[in-house]
Amino acid sequence: MKYIRRMHDVEGCSIREIMRRSGYHYETVKKYLDMEDFNLPPQLPKEIPSLLDPLKPIIDEWLENDLKAPRKQRHTAKRVYDRLKEEYPDQLEVKLRTVQYYVSQKKKELYIQKSKGYIPLEHPAGEAQVDFCQFFYYDSANTLKEGRKLTVSFPQSNGAYCQVFRGENQECLLQGLQNIMKHMNKVPYRMVFDNLSAAVSHIGSGKERILTEGFKRFVEHYDIKPVFCNTSAGWEKGNVECKVGYERRNMFVPVPTILNFNEFNKKLFECCQRDMQREHYRKEQLIAELFEADKKAMLPMNPIDFKVARFHTAKADKYGKVMFETNRYSSSPKLAQEAVYLEITSDTITIMDKQYNPVVTHSRLYEKDSESMDWLPYISLMAKRPTALKYTGFYQELPQIWQNYLSDLTPDEKREALLTLNTILQKHDISAAADALEVAL
Repeated sequence: MKYIRRMHDVEGCSIREIMRRSGYHYETVKKYLDMEDFNLPPQLPKEIPSLLDPLKPIIDEWLENDLKAPRKQRHTAKRVYDRLKEEYPDQLEVKLRTVQYYVSQKKKELYIQKSKGYIPLEHPAGEAQVDFCQFFYYDSANTLKEGRKLTVSFPQSNGAYCQVFRGENQECLLQGLQNIMKHMNKVPYRMVFDNLSAAVSHIGSGKERILTEGFKRFVEHYDIKPVFCNTSAGWEKGNVECKVGYERRNMFVPVPTILNFNEFNKKLFECCQRDMQREHYRKEQLIAELFEADKKAMLPMNPIDFKVARFHTAKADKYGKVMFETNRYSSSPKLAQEAVYLEITSDTITIMDKQYNPVVTHSRLYEKDSESMDWLPYISLMAKRPTALKYTGFYQELPQIWQNYLSDLTPDEKREALLTLNTILQKHDISAAADALEVAL
């Protein structure tokens, strides 16, 4: 082609002369001389007929129907192959590998059409995202337990803090947020949440939310602007969703033993601080340095602490026990059949009398149908009235060895025995008192 054009453009040869010298036909010479566009057209792959072609419409129909099916009940390539073997044995002339390749290509085509596409977002400094997740730990008895981890991440810097609790309720949420804000001595001006029941009592249309009373007072106290994701739209807080898994893989492996949640949460702050001493995945700067910019954009901490507690009224039964949620807590025999007040935090239940005087504080129970018994209020009162002991409801709940022992004593001996039991219970539980009596006898 270059030779033909050179003869024409440089040497001034006519088409007839070029035909004579090159041996090409007139049409060929004329085509090359008239050509202006020398770009090569894209070479489309040639479609080679496949033995699977007759079955492709059937496969397409199955995969298109899968778009309406639950994610975990959709066709795999192996299931497609097995169905073809069962339903179209005479037409299936290919191996599993061919079906796998076609199903893979078809799924990509279908799900690309379905997906909306996403644009990377730039998050402003001082904004936070919040999420709860499940984790497991061993307790003091080396029993595997389920807990809940609260993560607060800061998308601008990719920094984060986490705190752990035995449950996922309003008290745990607010206590975790307060712990983190007090650690930073700063308040994120905007926080993005799921529609968790600890914060939202009703989901209206669009962005309309009715907040729970405790959460509403908390965000007003610290001047936080809460923002809630659309329902089933976890990607709207994608940074914290990723951070939840990262923390679980890097800070909770191997499965930790937690003897004291408050102490463990202090160690988590240290772990999170160390984790910020690595480079941001995209910005080529330490997370800790970027986090300083986050903190500068945050609000100052309210110097007055918000009391993270809920108050609840209840009535003690004839044994002086109180029901809260699904669990029972002891109070005092003098409160039997009386109205009481409960102060509820993430890890304690304090029972108070009508004048709001604390009577007893229990560790909050998170396992259903459990009971917490503090014997001291009962024993100390009965030591003053030993003759009435046998007629009290709580007497039946004493270990059998103590019931048998007390039943054979005189009133004065009962008083002394109950005072001894009271002394033991100052430092030990009732089972230790039963063991001590067994040894003494």
